[in-house]
Parts: sequence; C-alpha cells; structure tokens
Amino acid sequence: MSNPSLGTVACPTCGADGADVRQSKRRGAHLYWQCAACGLNQPTGAVIQERLWRETEWHTGAEPTRPANVTADLARNTPTEFDPTEPEPEAEPEPSSQPSARPSRARGLGVLLLASLGLGVFLSQR
Repeated sequence: MSNPSLGTVACPTCGADGADVRQSKRRGAHLYWQCAACGLNQPTGAVIQERLWRETEWHTGAEPTRPANVTADLARNTPTEFDPTEPEPEAEPEPSSQPSARPSRARGLGVLLLASLGLGVFLSQR
C-alpha cells in the first residue's frame, strides 16, 4: 500500500503540475513524488530533498517529517487556511505573447488516443 499524499508539486522532471508528494517511512524519511506523465520518482539526494521540502504545496493538516538530509533552518511552505467569506484576490493578467508552459506529454497522448478512436469508428462504419 502506498504512502498517503502529503501535497503537490510541479514535477521536477517534466514540469507537469500536480505531482503527488509522499514520504517514505524508512530511514531518512525522504520525500518522493508520483507524476502522471513520469511515474514514481524516489531520489534521496540533499538538493532534490530540499527542493521538495521548500516547493511542495502541502495539504491542510499534513505534517511531514523533515528529511534527514534537509537542513533545519530551511522553512517549508505552510498551507493557507481556506476562508469562504474572503474574496478571491484579483489575478493580474499574464502577457499572452508566448505560452508560459509547454503542453504535457499526457495531453498529447490523449489527443492521439482520441484520433485513433475516431479512425476506428470511421472504419467500422464502412
């Protein structure tokens, strides 16, 4: 059984949003992530552990253990409490001259599967 998701992070490998961050229960309490496009990644190096500790958007109530190779003075993100009475902040419009992120591989695969399905339906009706 896999460990519960403690938060999400942009995948350090491909940049896709929403990779689940989990934590090992073994020695070192290392963080790892599972990305829909890349799969499971479990690096234990100090640099990536510090990055995950610093950049993860932790779920409310999540209490991760600081990995053994992350310095004690490195702060982690803390989730903001949701207040339904508070209005949402106005988002500044982004310049639309260029797309800010490239499409994920999963989207390309979905388009390919959809096109294959359409071709199959077309051929089956002939």
